[in-house]
Amino acid sequence: MKIRADIIKTGKNLHTWVGISAGILLFICFFAGGLTMFQHHLSQWATPPQQKLAAIQPHQYNQLVEQVQTKFPETRKAFSLNFSSPEGHNAPIQWEATHEEQEDHHGIDIAQTSMMATLDKHGQLITKEENLSKLGWLIEQLHETAAIPGMIGHHTAGVMVMGVVAVLYFLAIMSGLIVLLPTLISDYFAVRKGKNKKRFWLDTHNVIGITSLPFHIIISVTVVVFAFHDIFYGALNQLVSKDKPLFERPPAVKIVGSVQQLDVEKVFLNIQKAAPDYRIDAIRFNQLDQPERASAFVALYHPDRMLRGDTFDYMTFNPYQNTPYPTKTLSTEESSAASIIRSMFALHFGNYGGEPIRWIYLIFGLGGAYLFYSGNILWIETRLRKQKNLNLPAPQQRKDVMFIANLTIGACLGCMLAIFTSMLVGRWAYVIPLQLQSHNHVFMYSYYFVFIACILYSFVIGAAKALPQLFLAIATILFLIPLTSVLAYLFPIQGLWFSTDMLIWIDITALVFALLFIRFYQQAKDRAHVAPAGSMWSIHKADQVQPLTENQA
Repeated sequence: MKIRADIIKTGKNLHTWVGISAGILLFICFFAGGLTMFQHHLSQWATPPQQKLAAIQPHQYNQLVEQVQTKFPETRKAFSLNFSSPEGHNAPIQWEATHEEQEDHHGIDIAQTSMMATLDKHGQLITKEENLSKLGWLIEQLHETAAIPGMIGHHTAGVMVMGVVAVLYFLAIMSGLIVLLPTLISDYFAVRKGKNKKRFWLDTHNVIGITSLPFHIIISVTVVVFAFHDIFYGALNQLVSKDKPLFERPPAVKIVGSVQQLDVEKVFLNIQKAAPDYRIDAIRFNQLDQPERASAFVALYHPDRMLRGDTFDYMTFNPYQNTPYPTKTLSTEESSAASIIRSMFALHFGNYGGEPIRWIYLIFGLGGAYLFYSGNILWIETRLRKQKNLNLPAPQQRKDVMFIANLTIGACLGCMLAIFTSMLVGRWAYVIPLQLQSHNHVFMYSYYFVFIACILYSFVIGAAKALPQLFLAIATILFLIPLTSVLAYLFPIQGLWFSTDMLIWIDITALVFALLFIRFYQQAKDRAHVAPAGSMWSIHKADQVQPLTENQA
């Protein structure tokens, strides 16, 4: 396919500068996004035993609710029931702990303070107040915001920033496609290894980019919609509905006769009748003290259907109503427009097709992170000054190239090291109790401390030395994660626990990746020793440094 040279040049420049501007933020979001495919598994893995209460039988839920509402009057307004919910795995019933009225709940609640309860084998009530460990949820916040703090209105600042970055991301995708089209057939699967590192980075960058092109287009478009949906809805409201709201709230349900005591087991059976093909994961009740305005939000799951939420489909209704529950929010009865919206959500979340799709999305997420990392490395390799004459002093590398190299190595490897360190520290935090508001603050502070430290470290000692050392640090932390479980199993320590049942695969995966990063460390260390003096990737200093002339720059 032939494309004019000036168009290719413009596309290459756009791809280069848009990519280098947004690459690091996209790396963070894609690496975290890959992990969020198993965010609830990670939360369960990081949850200490004392934050888990025993499950009960379906016929015991009415008894549980009655005892809870008698002892805790606030639950007469709202509470949640968990059946098979991957998120609400801590207890059969949970509700928000009482808080001060002036507290602002528009921000991110790091503490995750929750009341939870269950019944013992004698039917007696057991209750606890805990700051629930939400490792997977925090990684999800990292995926959404790239760890950019602050609020803009009722939205997190990071989400808004990533909406802008997603626009740049889409431009990078399209411009990169234009650049690659003329040689797409010949260069698609050509990964040429050798002394020319630039060629290797370019080949792997192209293979991953083209192979996952549809995935990246979907992600970029949906992120823009997620970030700016209020603006889009506002514009549609002015264009289509004028002064009327685009989406009107359903009218309050008229309750005929006296209101009976809430029968949650009856509600459960009615949901099964309305959605027999779905598994009921959780039910969240609100405004129960106002029967005509009361609501129930039901999280449902079906492995073979596209879901609206990250891991659930949903129904909403008044739990006191005697009429059949509405099912228009389910995929079986929604409109064509709603089906398109559902598809966009499902394609972004990867919540269809069960576990195989989750693993595929994990690979795509990690592949996307490599795509942005390799793009930055390719930019650096292209601008490295090499010593063409051994009789002359080694050339001085450009300051902008050194800056991007230090930032890329420190931020990208620092992000990975920070996440894995948070996982490890979270396991040991109960052995040495820290005076923090919640366990989640341990995860958060660990992440920011390690991430910032890695960036500073890379700038202080240089990318060449930081690269192998950070690879080794990542491998070490990953190895310590399964070692912690082994130690907890062999030598019981108060506050330390080991992985069991279906969660042990997380420890095994950490061990596999530890071995992989050991390999990366060896390769980076070897290159640092054989790279010529004066090279960006050399740990050897040149005896003399020749400044670049105007023509050399």
